[in-house]
Amino acid sequence: MEVPVGFITTIANWRSGQPADRELAYLDTGELAALARDIGLSADQLTRLTARGGGTGEELSRLMRASGLAPERIKRTHAGVMRDMSIVCSGCEMASRCRRDLDRECATVVQRYCPNAHTISALQAESSRAIV
Repeated sequence: MEVPVGFITTIANWRSGQPADRELAYLDTGELAALARDIGLSADQLTRLTARGGGTGEELSRLMRASGLAPERIKRTHAGVMRDMSIVCSGCEMASRCRRDLDRECATVVQRYCPNAHTISALQAESSRAIV
């Protein structure tokens, strides 16, 4: 019996909408630790980040672009820094405020409370030196 493509798509869409934290709940402690280790996080970090849901941390790219940085280039040249900044951003409690300020094009306001502000400033300074 052939399964209709629409059914497969529906199941795939439903599955992709399932919170990742629920999927992690099915892992035992050792499996969770191994998964976290594979992606360079602690089990606690992985659990916290997945509990926040998809789409968290997208503010970082927006802030970087508004600050004159190209996130894609930074990811290529400073992969570890970008990864660490993404983790910090994903766990930030100010995400809603950040999103609102970025929507209002107030990146300078965001940099007053952003936990990644110092790193972004350092990347801007490095970028400026590279241009000269």
